[in-house]
Amino acid sequence: MNNPKIFYHGDSTAIIKFGDKIDEDINILVHKFLESLVRGFSEYSSILDIYPTYNSIIIDYDPNKILYENIKEKINLINSEFDSSDNEKKHYKIIEIPVKYGGEFGPDLKRMSKALNITEKKIIQIHSSQKYRVHMIGFMPGFPYLGGLDKRISFPRLDEPRLAVPEGSVGIAGDQTGIYPFSSPGGWNIIGRTNLKLFDSKKNPPNLINSGSYIKFKIQND
Repeated sequence: MNNPKIFYHGDSTAIIKFGDKIDEDINILVHKFLESLVRGFSEYSSILDIYPTYNSIIIDYDPNKILYENIKEKINLINSEFDSSDNEKKHYKIIEIPVKYGGEFGPDLKRMSKALNITEKKIIQIHSSQKYRVHMIGFMPGFPYLGGLDKRISFPRLDEPRLAVPEGSVGIAGDQTGIYPFSSPGGWNIIGRTNLKLFDSKKNPPNLINSGSYIKFKIQND
């Protein structure tokens, strides 16, 4: 594989970067290499956490137990043994998310329709017809950042974020779509809402959706 960039951030974080753009193939590579890293560092008590982003992997470590140079050396060793030739897309289970679009559940849909010169029905059809890869979980526990949004319905964030976005709200911001697992402030354009609970701390695992998986939205009419 092409050598990723490895650098440190602060005194207790190492970053492995595979590219600068949001890209499904890069994200697939990130998750594949993540598996090798988790195995390679499995016996290192000095490693506190390893997790993916869109195009990078972040390693949090205890600088009192291990040096960045030692982590970088181990990463390079893992990379030298890493085989990306079978980097085809895995057949993940697709999680179906029922969504009530528009009206009180999607207060920004009408404004988007007018600005994009696309009917609300067409926006809903486009949004619900795609299969979306979960590139990462972030912003808050259980919030999935999804890749694969059709550029026809790409739309900029709100100029002024709302103070409260209802739990389960499905939104669009730029070229991304996502789901709010909890009520919170937010600047995404809300086009619908799901009644599925995305995060439950009482369950193991607590996340309904994990990075590297796929979801599809289903129109719920009742």
